[in-house]
Amino acid sequence: MTLTIAHVPTLRDVVGRCYVIAFREDVTRLVEALSVERLNPEVLRATYTSREMAYARATRCLLSHHAAWRLAARNDGYTLVCEADFVPCLGMGGFPAFWPLDDHHAWGYLYQGSPRLLALVGPRPYLRGHCAPLVAYVINSAVARVLCDFFDEQMARHDPAKYFPFDAYLQWWLMAHGCSAYIPHRHYGEHGGQPNPEHRAFGIRRAGRHRADNLAARLHFLPQYSRGSWLRFGAVRAQARMLGLARLATNRWIVDTDAYRNDPLTKLRMLGIGLGRLIGCSRADREA
Repeated sequence: MTLTIAHVPTLRDVVGRCYVIAFREDVTRLVEALSVERLNPEVLRATYTSREMAYARATRCLLSHHAAWRLAARNDGYTLVCEADFVPCLGMGGFPAFWPLDDHHAWGYLYQGSPRLLALVGPRPYLRGHCAPLVAYVINSAVARVLCDFFDEQMARHDPAKYFPFDAYLQWWLMAHGCSAYIPHRHYGEHGGQPNPEHRAFGIRRAGRHRADNLAARLHFLPQYSRGSWLRFGAVRAQARMLGLARLATNRWIVDTDAYRNDPLTKLRMLGIGLGRLIGCSRADREA
């Protein structure tokens, strides 16, 4: 008998290019890390008109993402988009692609702020998730085109000078237009920066502060929030882990939707995955 072990494609197998969106931030270390991972990074620095500089900070962030979406819509294969304060895990390029590659409207969050699980898809299974922050994600041309439609709709609906949390409902909008988002078992990197001060002004929960509840591996470099201190970094990481466990304990890990009807046994399995990703029992995020 011959035993055949299926190869799970890695990020560097499927991602053709990577766009780092930035304004004035120093992204040297991020670009170096992505280059080490062989993910072909390119920096997209925003240049705003005087009118756009009067837009809300969140709107200018949307403009930057839109610039990446327009490029991704013209690219073959998959495009990784990340913000300037993303900190990738060591070996991230060799981590498995965690979304179904045969679904041309599937995409994935490498980093997830307050992740929720909607469903288990396929025998592997893939984790159909819900998140909000666009710190790091992977899309293909089909999804990018839908995102460009989302941009047009949002800019027509809202006053760009006023704050609107576009990323909070972006995924639901894409879901209504045939796209589905996935998450890995653990975060492929960390959100290293400080939250947009507009979040606090508009009463966003925890003022928009979010970190990875568990990482797939060590980070390439210390995040900005650590201020060069391993002690501070460890304290923030411990707090993020506790928040993840609290989310699981208070039944906020699983989200019921009209799209998926999860039976009690499936929900029990989903809870097991949620517990395993936080206490270190699962290595599925690095098995390629």
